Amino acid sequence: MEFSLILLNKLISMMIMALVGYVLVKLNVLKQEDSRVISVLLIWVLQPCLILRAFQIELTPDRTQGFLFATIASTLSMLLCIAFAKLMERPLGLDEVDRPSLTYANVGNLILPLISMSLGDEMVFYGSAFQIPFNLLIWTHCYSLLTGGKHLKLKKMLTNPPLIALCAGLLLLAAQIRIPAVIDDAAKGFHDMVAASSMMLVGMIIAGKDLKSVFTYKRAYLISFLRLIVLPVLCMLLLYASGYVQRNPDMRPVALIVVIGASAPTATTIVQMCVLGGKDAMKASIYNVMSTILCVVTIPLMILLFQILFPA
Repeated sequence: MEFSLILLNKLISMMIMALVGYVLVKLNVLKQEDSRVISVLLIWVLQPCLILRAFQIELTPDRTQGFLFATIASTLSMLLCIAFAKLMERPLGLDEVDRPSLTYANVGNLILPLISMSLGDEMVFYGSAFQIPFNLLIWTHCYSLLTGGKHLKLKKMLTNPPLIALCAGLLLLAAQIRIPAVIDDAAKGFHDMVAASSMMLVGMIIAGKDLKSVFTYKRAYLISFLRLIVLPVLCMLLLYASGYVQRNPDMRPVALIVVIGASAPTATTIVQMCVLGGKDAMKASIYNVMSTILCVVTIPLMILLFQILFPA
């Protein structure tokens, strides 16, 4: 319960950061199109620095086991989301925008900064594991779904800066090579900008939308409910049924990271994918905005459920 309240406070702090971006756009100090500059900065500089510095730690057997567990668990959670969206396609009438909106969570722009703020930089090490299945699937399964099976963007997947930073971090970790202090100080400066920049970006995106149209779009409530409640609950129940955390209590903090990642709102990347594929980008934007606003309440609830299922 205590951690849920801590997380709620951090989420509220992050939403205040988002409010700054929202107000700046509404006051015409910034334009909604300026969000692209922040987005590029996040992808090419800030997120890679956050990820790379998370791997500047001592390699131990426990950390190796934890990272492998996080990678496998996050991959399985995403595959579960894909299977669930496909299974619900006909009963719920899910289309090609609904399905990826259910499947892909906003881990990079929201969850990694949240983990850094609430649990510390070492936990970002485990949260970074989400970048592996996310980048492998977003430019293969998701891209194919939204472009009607056109050529897969393997080059985009392999040249994605956060994924490159992850691979570089893993190599440095395996070799136990430390970044020179002067470079690390510069990287830390960028690292510290991630949370504020990510949330200002969210606020600027929300400012570009008609909130009335967001909150009156009934289907957004269904997609948000499935993305924020049903899927993370399913992930937790499967994790509980596996008995792995019960047998390995040291993995409980890592399991918590996986659950937080599984509880994230719809990825902003889906909007960009819809533009590339000529799909309904406005609907994807509504899903992203609605789920981002609601996650302030739902993520702490999911953590509370986690603490009930996996007591310390």
